Amino acid sequence: MNLKIKSATKSAAKSLSLSTGLLRAAARFKQPGAVILMYHSIVKDPRETADGIGVSQSSRAFELHMRALVKRFQPVTIEQVARFATSESSLPARAVAVTFDDGFQDNYDVALPILARYGIPATFYILVGAVDSGVPPWYCRIRWAFSRTLKKEWTDPERGKSFSLSNSASKQDALNLAWDMGAAKSGSGQEAFVRSIEADLEKSLPFAEAAMMSWDQVRALRRAGHIAGAHTMTHPNLAHVTAQEVEREVSESKAKLEAELQEPVEHFSYPHPALNPQWSAATTETVQSAGFRSAALTTGGCVQSGDSPLALKRIYAANDLRQWEWNLEMTFLGRPA
Repeated sequence: MNLKIKSATKSAAKSLSLSTGLLRAAARFKQPGAVILMYHSIVKDPRETADGIGVSQSSRAFELHMRALVKRFQPVTIEQVARFATSESSLPARAVAVTFDDGFQDNYDVALPILARYGIPATFYILVGAVDSGVPPWYCRIRWAFSRTLKKEWTDPERGKSFSLSNSASKQDALNLAWDMGAAKSGSGQEAFVRSIEADLEKSLPFAEAAMMSWDQVRALRRAGHIAGAHTMTHPNLAHVTAQEVEREVSESKAKLEAELQEPVEHFSYPHPALNPQWSAATTETVQSAGFRSAALTTGGCVQSGDSPLALKRIYAANDLRQWEWNLEMTFLGRPA
Protein backbone atom coordinates (compact mmCIF):
# COMPACT_ATOMS: atom_id res chain seq x y z
CA MET A 1 0.00 0.00 0.00
CA ASN A 2 1.24 3.49 -0.84
CA LEU A 3 2.63 5.17 2.30
CA LYS A 4 0.47 8.26 1.86
CA ILE A 5 -2.64 6.14 1.46
CA LYS A 6 -1.67 4.02 4.47
CA SER A 7 -1.15 7.12 6.58
CA ALA A 8 -4.46 8.61 5.46
CA THR A 9 -6.22 5.33 6.26
CA LYS A 10 -4.75 5.29 9.77
CA SER A 11 -5.74 8.90 10.29
CA ALA A 12 -9.29 8.22 9.14
CA ALA A 13 -9.53 5.21 11.45
CA LYS A 14 -8.36 7.30 14.39
CA SER A 15 -10.88 10.03 13.62
CA LEU A 16 -13.71 7.50 13.31
CA SER A 17 -12.80 5.78 16.57
CA LEU A 18 -12.63 9.10 18.41
CA SER A 19 -15.77 10.63 16.93
CA THR A 20 -17.92 7.55 17.52
CA GLY A 21 -16.67 7.02 21.07
CA LEU A 22 -15.52 3.44 20.34
CA LEU A 23 -12.33 3.80 22.36
CA ARG A 24 -14.17 5.42 25.24
CA ALA A 25 -16.64 2.56 25.32
CA ALA A 26 -13.85 -0.02 25.22
CA ALA A 27 -12.09 1.68 28.12
CA ARG A 28 -15.11 1.05 30.37
CA PHE A 29 -14.19 -2.63 30.42
CA LYS A 30 -10.62 -1.95 31.55
CA GLN A 31 -9.41 -1.59 35.11
CA PRO A 32 -9.85 2.03 36.31
CA GLY A 33 -6.77 4.16 35.88
CA ALA A 34 -5.35 7.64 35.49
CA VAL A 35 -3.21 9.24 32.81
CA ILE A 36 -0.59 11.85 33.67
CA LEU A 37 0.26 14.32 30.89
CA MET A 38 3.72 15.86 30.68
CA TYR A 39 4.46 19.33 29.30
CA HIS A 40 7.53 21.56 29.52
CA SER A 41 7.09 24.91 27.82
CA ILE A 42 4.07 26.72 26.33
CA VAL A 43 4.74 29.65 23.98
CA LYS A 44 2.93 31.46 21.20
CA ASP A 45 5.29 30.20 18.49
CA PRO A 46 7.53 27.19 19.30
CA ARG A 47 9.75 28.05 16.33
CA GLU A 48 11.06 30.97 18.36
CA THR A 49 12.37 28.68 21.12
CA ALA A 50 13.41 25.74 18.93
CA ASP A 51 17.15 26.44 19.25
CA GLY A 52 17.03 26.86 23.02
CA ILE A 53 14.25 25.15 24.95
CA GLY A 54 13.47 22.85 22.04
CA VAL A 55 10.47 21.21 23.75
CA SER A 56 7.96 24.07 23.57
CA GLN A 57 4.38 23.64 22.43
CA SER A 58 2.11 26.35 21.09
CA SER A 59 -0.35 28.17 23.32
CA ARG A 60 -3.05 27.49 20.73
CA ALA A 61 -2.45 23.73 20.89
CA PHE A 62 -2.32 23.79 24.69
CA GLU A 63 -5.62 25.63 24.90
CA LEU A 64 -7.23 23.08 22.57
CA HIS A 65 -5.87 20.31 24.80
CA MET A 66 -7.28 21.88 27.95
CA ARG A 67 -10.66 22.54 26.33
CA ALA A 68 -10.85 18.89 25.26
CA LEU A 69 -9.69 17.77 28.69
CA VAL A 70 -12.62 19.36 30.52
CA LYS A 71 -15.10 18.14 27.89
CA ARG A 72 -14.00 14.52 27.48
CA PHE A 73 -11.96 13.66 30.57
CA GLN A 74 -11.82 14.49 34.28
CA PRO A 75 -8.97 16.72 35.50
CA VAL A 76 -7.38 15.58 38.77
CA THR A 77 -4.27 16.47 40.78
CA ILE A 78 -1.06 14.50 41.18
CA GLU A 79 -1.97 14.18 44.86
CA GLN A 80 -5.20 12.42 43.91
CA VAL A 81 -3.32 10.11 41.53
CA ALA A 82 -0.77 9.23 44.21
CA ARG A 83 -3.52 8.39 46.71
CA PHE A 84 -5.25 6.30 44.03
CA ALA A 85 -2.02 4.39 43.33
CA THR A 86 -1.72 3.46 47.00
CA SER A 87 -5.40 2.45 47.10
CA GLU A 88 -6.17 5.19 49.65
CA SER A 89 -8.94 6.65 47.50
CA SER A 90 -10.72 6.23 44.19
CA LEU A 91 -10.69 8.46 41.13
CA PRO A 92 -13.42 9.56 38.73
CA ALA A 93 -13.56 7.77 35.39
CA ARG A 94 -11.12 9.04 32.74
CA ALA A 95 -8.96 10.89 35.27
CA VAL A 96 -6.14 12.98 33.78
CA ALA A 97 -3.46 14.97 35.62
CA VAL A 98 -1.51 17.80 33.97
CA THR A 99 2.17 18.28 34.84
CA PHE A 100 5.03 20.55 33.74
CA ASP A 101 8.74 19.91 34.12
CA ASP A 102 11.59 22.40 34.69
CA GLY A 103 9.87 25.70 35.58
CA PHE A 104 10.15 27.86 32.47
CA GLN A 105 8.72 31.36 32.84
CA ASP A 106 6.16 30.72 30.12
CA ASN A 107 4.49 28.25 32.49
CA TYR A 108 3.46 31.29 34.53
CA ASP A 109 2.97 33.80 31.71
CA VAL A 110 1.20 31.60 29.17
CA ALA A 111 0.03 28.29 30.65
CA LEU A 112 -1.34 29.61 33.94
CA PRO A 113 -4.05 31.85 32.39
CA ILE A 114 -5.21 28.98 30.16
CA LEU A 115 -5.40 26.59 33.10
CA ALA A 116 -7.38 29.22 35.02
CA ARG A 117 -9.87 29.64 32.17
CA TYR A 118 -10.76 25.96 32.31
CA GLY A 119 -10.39 25.43 36.05
CA ILE A 120 -7.70 22.78 35.59
CA PRO A 121 -5.21 22.02 38.38
CA ALA A 122 -1.62 21.28 37.43
CA THR A 123 1.65 20.24 39.02
CA PHE A 124 4.81 22.19 38.27
CA TYR A 125 8.00 20.23 38.92
CA ILE A 126 10.64 22.86 39.61
CA LEU A 127 14.24 22.51 38.49
CA VAL A 128 15.40 24.19 41.67
CA GLY A 129 18.92 25.22 40.70
CA ALA A 130 17.75 26.82 37.46
CA VAL A 131 14.92 28.76 39.10
CA ASP A 132 17.19 29.84 41.94
CA SER A 133 19.96 31.09 39.65
CA GLY A 134 17.92 32.12 36.61
CA VAL A 135 20.28 30.05 34.45
CA PRO A 136 18.40 27.82 31.94
CA PRO A 137 18.76 24.03 32.11
CA TRP A 138 22.03 22.66 30.78
CA TYR A 139 20.37 20.68 27.98
CA CYS A 140 18.95 23.96 26.58
CA ARG A 141 22.38 25.59 26.68
CA ILE A 142 23.98 22.71 24.79
CA ARG A 143 21.19 22.69 22.20
CA TRP A 144 21.70 26.40 21.64
CA ALA A 145 25.47 26.07 21.28
CA PHE A 146 25.16 23.38 18.60
CA SER A 147 22.26 25.14 16.84
CA ARG A 148 23.93 28.53 16.61
CA THR A 149 27.65 27.75 16.28
CA LEU A 150 29.57 28.73 13.18
CA LYS A 151 32.25 26.17 13.88
CA LYS A 152 32.65 23.39 11.31
CA GLU A 153 33.80 20.67 13.68
CA TRP A 154 33.45 19.56 17.30
CA THR A 155 35.65 17.06 19.12
CA ASP A 156 34.28 15.04 22.02
CA PRO A 157 36.51 16.09 24.94
CA GLU A 158 36.29 12.72 26.67
CA ARG A 159 36.84 10.31 23.78
CA GLY A 160 38.53 12.50 21.21
CA LYS A 161 36.05 11.66 18.44
CA SER A 162 35.49 14.46 15.95
CA PHE A 163 32.16 15.37 14.33
CA SER A 164 31.48 17.49 11.28
CA LEU A 165 29.02 20.26 12.09
CA SER A 166 28.45 21.05 8.43
CA ASN A 167 26.40 17.89 7.98
CA SER A 168 23.01 17.87 9.74
CA ALA A 169 23.12 14.15 10.59
CA SER A 170 26.64 14.37 12.02
CA LYS A 171 25.70 17.51 13.93
CA GLN A 172 22.73 15.73 15.49
CA ASP A 173 24.96 12.81 16.44
CA ALA A 174 27.32 15.24 18.15
CA LEU A 175 24.45 16.90 20.02
CA ASN A 176 23.08 13.54 21.13
CA LEU A 177 26.49 12.50 22.44
CA ALA A 178 26.89 15.80 24.29
CA TRP A 179 23.49 15.29 25.91
CA ASP A 180 24.45 11.75 26.95
CA MET A 181 27.64 13.05 28.49
CA GLY A 182 25.90 15.90 30.29
CA ALA A 183 23.15 13.64 31.62
CA ALA A 184 25.75 11.57 33.47
CA LYS A 185 27.02 14.63 35.35
CA SER A 186 25.60 16.88 38.04
CA GLY A 187 26.44 20.03 39.92
CA SER A 188 29.79 21.72 39.29
CA GLY A 189 31.02 18.91 37.04
CA GLN A 190 28.01 19.32 34.78
CA GLU A 191 28.43 23.10 34.71
CA ALA A 192 32.11 22.80 33.78
CA PHE A 193 31.20 20.42 30.96
CA VAL A 194 28.55 22.76 29.56
CA ARG A 195 30.88 25.75 29.71
CA SER A 196 33.55 23.80 27.86
CA ILE A 197 31.09 23.13 25.02
CA GLU A 198 29.97 26.75 24.96
CA ALA A 199 33.63 27.80 24.74
CA ASP A 200 34.46 25.24 22.04
CA LEU A 201 31.48 26.26 19.92
CA GLU A 202 31.72 29.96 20.80
CA LYS A 203 28.02 30.25 21.60
CA SER A 204 26.23 30.84 24.91
CA LEU A 205 22.47 30.82 25.37
CA PRO A 206 21.10 34.27 26.32
CA PHE A 207 19.07 33.64 29.48
CA ALA A 208 16.07 35.49 28.03
CA GLU A 209 15.80 32.82 25.33
CA ALA A 210 14.84 30.22 27.95
CA ALA A 211 13.81 32.29 30.96
CA MET A 212 12.95 30.54 34.21
CA MET A 213 10.20 31.46 36.65
CA SER A 214 11.11 33.54 39.68
CA TRP A 215 10.42 32.29 43.19
CA ASP A 216 7.65 34.87 43.47
CA GLN A 217 6.00 33.32 40.40
CA VAL A 218 6.33 29.82 41.83
CA ARG A 219 4.68 31.04 45.02
CA ALA A 220 1.91 32.63 42.92
CA LEU A 221 1.26 29.26 41.28
CA ARG A 222 0.76 27.77 44.71
CA ARG A 223 -1.64 30.56 45.70
CA ALA A 224 -3.59 29.80 42.51
CA GLY A 225 -4.12 26.26 43.81
CA HIS A 226 -1.52 24.38 41.80
CA ILE A 227 1.05 21.94 43.20
CA ALA A 228 4.80 22.61 43.18
CA GLY A 229 7.08 19.59 43.15
CA ALA A 230 10.85 19.12 42.93
CA HIS A 231 12.78 18.18 39.78
CA THR A 232 16.32 17.96 41.27
CA MET A 233 18.89 20.75 41.50
CA THR A 234 20.73 20.42 38.17
CA HIS A 235 18.76 17.95 36.00
CA PRO A 236 21.04 14.91 35.69
CA ASN A 237 19.80 11.44 34.87
CA LEU A 238 19.74 10.06 38.41
CA ALA A 239 20.30 6.48 37.29
CA HIS A 240 23.68 7.47 35.81
CA VAL A 241 25.32 9.47 38.61
CA THR A 242 26.78 8.36 41.95
CA ALA A 243 24.70 7.58 45.02
CA GLN A 244 26.12 10.70 46.69
CA GLU A 245 25.04 12.85 43.74
CA VAL A 246 21.55 11.32 43.80
CA GLU A 247 21.25 12.10 47.50
CA ARG A 248 22.37 15.70 46.99
CA GLU A 249 20.13 16.32 43.96
CA VAL A 250 17.05 14.90 45.66
CA SER A 251 17.42 16.15 49.23
CA GLU A 252 18.76 19.62 48.40
CA SER A 253 16.03 20.31 45.85
CA LYS A 254 13.38 19.37 48.40
CA ALA A 255 14.94 21.46 51.17
CA LYS A 256 15.40 24.55 48.99
CA LEU A 257 11.89 24.36 47.54
CA GLU A 258 10.38 23.93 51.00
CA ALA A 259 12.37 26.92 52.28
CA GLU A 260 11.10 29.10 49.43
CA LEU A 261 7.48 27.98 49.73
CA GLN A 262 7.42 27.64 53.51
CA GLU A 263 5.50 24.38 53.28
CA PRO A 264 6.16 20.65 52.81
CA VAL A 265 6.96 19.47 49.29
CA GLU A 266 5.82 15.90 48.72
CA HIS A 267 5.99 15.35 44.96
CA PHE A 268 8.97 14.78 42.68
CA SER A 269 9.65 14.05 39.02
CA TYR A 270 12.67 12.33 37.53
CA PRO A 271 14.65 14.29 34.92
CA HIS A 272 15.20 12.37 31.71
CA PRO A 273 17.41 14.59 29.52
CA ALA A 274 19.18 11.63 27.88
CA LEU A 275 20.30 8.05 28.54
CA ASN A 276 18.22 5.12 29.78
CA PRO A 277 17.01 4.08 32.27
CA GLN A 278 16.03 7.20 34.22
CA TRP A 279 15.51 5.57 37.63
CA SER A 280 16.36 2.47 39.64
CA ALA A 281 15.47 0.75 42.90
CA ALA A 282 18.29 2.70 44.55
CA THR A 283 17.06 6.10 43.32
CA THR A 284 13.52 5.24 44.40
CA GLU A 285 14.77 4.44 47.89
CA THR A 286 16.56 7.79 48.04
CA VAL A 287 13.48 9.68 46.86
CA GLN A 288 11.36 7.92 49.48
CA SER A 289 13.91 8.49 52.24
CA ALA A 290 13.96 12.20 51.41
CA GLY A 291 10.26 12.34 52.27
CA PHE A 292 8.58 12.45 48.87
CA ARG A 293 5.19 10.73 48.62
CA SER A 294 5.18 10.45 44.83
CA ALA A 295 7.61 10.51 41.92
CA ALA A 296 6.70 10.81 38.25
CA LEU A 297 8.60 9.16 35.40
CA THR A 298 8.74 9.73 31.65
CA THR A 299 7.89 6.06 31.10
CA GLY A 300 4.56 5.88 29.30
CA GLY A 301 1.49 4.11 30.61
CA CYS A 302 -1.65 4.28 32.71
CA VAL A 303 -1.44 4.59 36.49
CA GLN A 304 -3.52 1.92 38.24
CA SER A 305 -4.41 1.19 41.83
CA GLY A 306 -1.59 -0.81 43.40
CA ASP A 307 1.16 0.90 41.39
CA SER A 308 4.08 2.37 43.27
CA PRO A 309 3.47 6.09 43.87
CA LEU A 310 7.24 6.52 43.51
CA ALA A 311 7.14 5.35 39.89
CA LEU A 312 4.10 7.02 38.36
CA LYS A 313 3.96 6.64 34.59
CA ARG A 314 3.43 9.71 32.39
CA ILE A 315 2.90 10.31 28.69
CA TYR A 316 4.25 13.13 26.53
CA ALA A 317 1.53 15.49 25.36
CA ALA A 318 1.32 15.33 21.57
CA ASN A 319 0.94 18.65 19.73
CA ASP A 320 -1.86 17.69 17.35
CA LEU A 321 -5.22 17.56 19.12
CA ARG A 322 -6.37 14.36 17.42
CA GLN A 323 -3.09 12.62 18.24
CA TRP A 324 -3.24 13.98 21.78
CA GLU A 325 -6.70 12.52 22.32
CA TRP A 326 -5.78 9.26 20.59
CA ASN A 327 -2.75 8.84 22.87
CA LEU A 328 -4.91 9.40 25.94
CA GLU A 329 -7.55 6.91 24.84
CA MET A 330 -4.96 4.27 23.94
CA THR A 331 -3.18 4.76 27.27
CA PHE A 332 -6.44 4.22 29.13
CA LEU A 333 -6.81 0.99 27.16
CA GLY A 334 -3.34 -0.11 28.26
CA ARG A 335 -1.90 -0.01 24.76
CA PRO A 336 1.08 1.85 23.34
CA ALA A 337 0.10 5.17 21.80
